[in-house]
Amino acid sequence: MSLIALDETRFGLAHQRDCARAYGLILAGQAHSRGDLSRLLDLRSTSTSRVVGDLVARRLVIETTGEATGRGRPSAILLAHNRRIGASVIHVSSQSLSGALVDLSGHLVTERRMPIEAEASNETIAEAMAALARTLLEAMPPGMSHAGTAVSLSGLIDLRRGQWLLASRWPRMRGLDVEAVLAPIAGPVEICRNLDAELRARAARDPEQFSGGTLLLHWGWGIGLAYAEDGRPFAPAGSFGELGHWRLAALGDRPCGCGNTGCLETGAALWALLPALRRHWPALDEDEKRLSRQFAGLDLLALPEIDTACRTLARALANACRLLFPARIAVSGPFASNPQLWAHFNALFRAEGTMDGFAVPDLVSVDASQLYEIHGAAAPLLSRAAEALLLNSA
Repeated sequence: MSLIALDETRFGLAHQRDCARAYGLILAGQAHSRGDLSRLLDLRSTSTSRVVGDLVARRLVIETTGEATGRGRPSAILLAHNRRIGASVIHVSSQSLSGALVDLSGHLVTERRMPIEAEASNETIAEAMAALARTLLEAMPPGMSHAGTAVSLSGLIDLRRGQWLLASRWPRMRGLDVEAVLAPIAGPVEICRNLDAELRARAARDPEQFSGGTLLLHWGWGIGLAYAEDGRPFAPAGSFGELGHWRLAALGDRPCGCGNTGCLETGAALWALLPALRRHWPALDEDEKRLSRQFAGLDLLALPEIDTACRTLARALANACRLLFPARIAVSGPFASNPQLWAHFNALFRAEGTMDGFAVPDLVSVDASQLYEIHGAAAPLLSRAAEALLLNSA
């Protein structure tokens, strides 16, 4: 699997486009030799030799000698050099910041994790980010060039200004200038919403399931959504998809970390429900992955707070569908791992109905995986770095 998606419109010269197309075929495993490239791209042998020579010279491709199958020279095999470029990804993982160095194939070269106290300030979180960025740079294998650092964040983000405005896990953090912290250490910096990154990677992996309009709803520590059309996430420069901070009269004056009261998260997010849940099951974890396994066998619907959470979220999601009109909705997070709760939520959502002439969107649960988030965050940086190398093809 490759994380690269090349934009052919960036290549003004015919030879550059040939190099980009050849590299794409080799990355995808569709071409393994010069003969394959000549046939698939309709190139003369001299043009193919020049293309392969440039790709090898830039260390994007490795040409190895295969086994001889008869008389004459053995054929050469073309392989993508997946560790030619790497990108750092910093993301939120439970009550921690995590870092991963990922190569062109999506392989995680190294991972690091730094726990951060709930009362951490901007300075503490900035120091952790900077330390992760340095550690990931130091872990780069010899010969790997660094495409930059992608920062995938939950909560409210100002993408245009590169600021992390707030996050429910660290309520004291406000307006952290992520770009200013990381650009001098491991730039360029690419900041994205975590759900946009996850949806981008899911659509790339399974384009058929994520064709048309798709909503990705995360129901966990916080509540948020992303929207994509045919796999292209709608990601404006400002914040988007803050379903968890829609204010509902039914939730009264419950305080929310965003500064308002009565937000959906105050009645349906894990941070709000966990105290009531732990009165019945004291050993419940805060880590969403471990919590998913714990939730799977519990009678969560025995708690009236959970029924309220299902009802308020089902109505909010149905209203979001009247804004975006998706064909399908994928739901991730620990609550979706409980079969009884999921069936109840699904029934409540379908009972909300839709407008005349529109079908109720398909609702499916998907396993949460931070690997999707990492891949989706790294892909733009890796693609641009590969394009820059290809643009130097003379």
